[in-house]
Amino acid sequence: MVIDNTPEYDKIWDAVLSKLHFFPSYSDRGHSFDEKLPFMIDEDYSVYAIEDMTEENIALLDKTMRDVFVRITKEGKKIYALDWQHSAYFYDPRDHSGQNNCTVKDKRYAGGEYNAYFPEFYPDGDYYFFIEEDFEFGYLGHPWRQEIWVFGSRLMQEIEQVYQEFGWRKLR
Repeated sequence: MVIDNTPEYDKIWDAVLSKLHFFPSYSDRGHSFDEKLPFMIDEDYSVYAIEDMTEENIALLDKTMRDVFVRITKEGKKIYALDWQHSAYFYDPRDHSGQNNCTVKDKRYAGGEYNAYFPEFYPDGDYYFFIEEDFEFGYLGHPWRQEIWVFGSRLMQEIEQVYQEFGWRKLR
């Protein structure tokens, strides 16, 4: 379900900015997330370099991450799928029908609508985030640094088993 231009949209981004200490960068210098990820008192996080991915790796990533999210998302919980300064979705990873692009009616745009894009797992030009609604785990794509940051023990364990298949290199 698209949640653009709603109070929920602002609430989600406020949480991302405050809990992740996210500050977008338009270069490959510096980090866009607080390296301590302060909201995770007892948790760790991992960082992976993704610059060597092939088209085959990207296709595998797309299928595998959807399966991973189904396995680790508790029944009834949803994930925020966020494209920085663009579309935001609230979705159940078990429902593939909600994971597509759609037209959103909004009188503020030319023509009264715009096309909302469901974020991909490979950050191909913008920050793409997949965060469980209670911030128990997250998958943060950094486009300029060509990195994926992962937090939450369940997601970290799953990624640890498959990251090399994606052509990733573990940095942390």
